[in-house]
Amino acid sequence: MKTESTAFSAPEARWAAALLMAPFFLQLLGTGGSFLGGGLCGELFGNKAPLGLQGAGFWYAVMFMMLLGFQLMYGGFLLLTRLLEMPASMERGTYRFGVGLVGLITLLFILTRTIGLPYPSPQGLAMGDTAPLDPLSLILVGCSWVAGFLLWRLLKKA
Repeated sequence: MKTESTAFSAPEARWAAALLMAPFFLQLLGTGGSFLGGGLCGELFGNKAPLGLQGAGFWYAVMFMMLLGFQLMYGGFLLLTRLLEMPASMERGTYRFGVGLVGLITLLFILTRTIGLPYPSPQGLAMGDTAPLDPLSLILVGCSWVAGFLLWRLLKKA
C-alpha cells in the first residue's frame, strides 16, 4: 500500500501561491496609465531621463519590480512543492519565508507611501518623496496580504 505525502497538501497553499503570483501580472495594468493608476512599478516604464537623474519613484519602482518578481518565483515554488515531493520538515520554514516576504513588501509599501526612502542621486543618497497611493497598488498589496494571512494560518498548523 502506497501512502501519499501530506506535506504541502493543504489547498490554502495553492491559493496562497496563486495570490502571490497575481500581483506580478496585475502590475501590467499599470504600465499603460490605466484608470487604476500606475501600481507599485508605474514609474518604471516610459521614463526617458538618464539613470543618474532618476527620481525616487523610479527607484521605488525598481525595488518593487524586483520584489514582485521574487514573489512570483516563490509562488511558483510553492505550487511545485507537491510535485517535487518536498519533505514535511521543510514545510514550516517555507511558510515562514513566505510570511516574511509579505511582511517585507508590506513594510516597504508603508514606508514609501508615508515618509519615503533614500535613493541614489548624483550627489549621493537623497531622501525620496512619498509615492502616490493608487487603487492598483492597494490591489497588489492586498493580494499579498491575503496570501500572507493564508501562509500564516498554514504556519500555525504545521
